[in-house]
Amino acid sequence: MTRPQLVLNLSGGIVREVFCSVPEIQVLVVDWDISTAFPGEPGVVNVPVAGDYELACISDMAVEPLERLAGTDAEAAIDAAYHQGVLCENVEAEASTALAGR
Repeated sequence: MTRPQLVLNLSGGIVREVFCSVPEIQVLVVDWDISTAFPGEPGVVNVPVAGDYELACISDMAVEPLERLAGTDAEAAIDAAYHQGVLCENVEAEASTALAGR
């Protein structure tokens, strides 16, 4: 059985794209690095942490089907990681199987 796959494409620490083999998945990003944000801004919440409050920004990310990963720079990076021994064979085999259905 093939494991579900989730690919987060980041640049500069920001999630740019989300690809997933499970289209109905909800992807939430919790960003703690928002020192210039204020409560009341879109997505910004006060979070009780260790007897104090911290600001966090919550984003509900749009998810693209895994097939849309094909031909992107993110796919090229995953392929390079596999060929350079960073990823195990199961990950590459599962990715290839998922992308073959495009």
